[in-house]
Amino acid sequence: MTDERATDDAPAQAPTGLRHSVAWALRAVQVRLRFVAVLAAAFLVAGQWETLRTYWDKVARAARGAGSGVQTVSSNVEFFCPMDPGVVAEWPGRCGVCNMALVRRLKGEAAPLPSGVVARMQLTPYRLQLAGVKTEPAAYRPLAREVVLDGVVAADAKAVDADAFEKDLPTLVEGLSADVTADTLPGRPPVAAKVDALNRSGPRPRVRLLLSDPPRELRPGTRVVVRVRRPVADLEPFRSLPADPPALRKGEPRAVYLCPAHPEVVRDADGKCPVDGADSLEPEPLRANQRVGWWCPMHPNVSADRPGRECAECGGMKLVPRVITFRPAGQVLAVAESAVVDTGTRTVVFVERMPGMFDGVEVVLGPRCGDLYPVASGLEPGQRVAAAGAFLLDAETRLNPSLAAGYFGAARGAKSEPATSATAPVADAARPLCPVTGKPLGSMGPPFRVVVEGRTVMLCCDGCEDKLRKNPDKYLAKKP
Repeated sequence: MTDERATDDAPAQAPTGLRHSVAWALRAVQVRLRFVAVLAAAFLVAGQWETLRTYWDKVARAARGAGSGVQTVSSNVEFFCPMDPGVVAEWPGRCGVCNMALVRRLKGEAAPLPSGVVARMQLTPYRLQLAGVKTEPAAYRPLAREVVLDGVVAADAKAVDADAFEKDLPTLVEGLSADVTADTLPGRPPVAAKVDALNRSGPRPRVRLLLSDPPRELRPGTRVVVRVRRPVADLEPFRSLPADPPALRKGEPRAVYLCPAHPEVVRDADGKCPVDGADSLEPEPLRANQRVGWWCPMHPNVSADRPGRECAECGGMKLVPRVITFRPAGQVLAVAESAVVDTGTRTVVFVERMPGMFDGVEVVLGPRCGDLYPVASGLEPGQRVAAAGAFLLDAETRLNPSLAAGYFGAARGAKSEPATSATAPVADAARPLCPVTGKPLGSMGPPFRVVVEGRTVMLCCDGCEDKLRKNPDKYLAKKP
């Protein structure tokens, strides 16, 4: 009877042993894999941290009852001023320099440089003092280009014949005043002379000068040194620059709206930046020697002194505003020779945007006049440039180009000038075209973005917007 019970219980014990084995196996797997699961969860959270933080910010703002426009503050976020990037704060607010609202960014995130700035460096006060960096403002000065000639007194002792170089011919014109000195006249003031004629024939150009009151000691055949001076304001391109501002008209605007990140954007009313669509235009008061004019970016010769005019050559394109700076008569904008850094491919000066921060700006210069250079474009009067220590700043940008261009933003080079009908680049299939003018986008500065009938369209300039809105079917048909 005992044997029968043992035989009956054996099958019942088999499932119990199997369950114990499976339980132990699952427990072993759980113990071995929990570390793998913890590591996988950690990697998942780290990889999606930005997304999770964004959702957490939304939930937190909703719980606080704040709107979506409230800027989030965290340990890896800071706020800076686009116009004065050296102004950085841990909390939202306004710039103490320009009163502009601070913009949120991640710490260490690159901030794009303004157009026309090729590099940006920021030095501590100790380094500035150690290197002797000093600044001075760019100002208008009555500069003169001096040409030095080697001459001989003529047989009648009333004129001087001097040899000239080809490079000096654009400066020399008839009627210019000159000073004549000689070794035979020690301690005597220079003799006044005037350019009478230019002889460009022969192997070398020659200049004839008439002496106003030659002394008796100045005998025929005496070798003399002739210094001819010509005002830089009479040379191109300075001669074509506007001079002496006209009288103010009634109702003429005395301020414009500029984009801090895109100085080439000029508007006569508040609005959004056409380059990136940001609502960041800031008012800029005009100086006494500045006026607002209107012109056509495609045909710069078409201009007006009042808003609302159209360009007939473009078929009705609306003229856009620009700031015209008038120089005093007989003067040009000048900077010290020590402030200019010539790299071989570009000419750069370092403008002090705020204490310790310098922007490398590409400029167009005229011929050197002593220890000064006339500035044709790239600077505005009153801007302070590094007159001493500019080569230190240039060396910093070369030794650490990632700091000068990468950390603060990619360098952009000089501002693009509007292309005229004669100099406009040839369109190619790889570059998108403006549907209104057919010109390549970017040929007249940054493309202008506009939304028409629910479609975002890029134009070559804002002057095309009116024509596009008047006849959208015609121009939208050209876009895919």
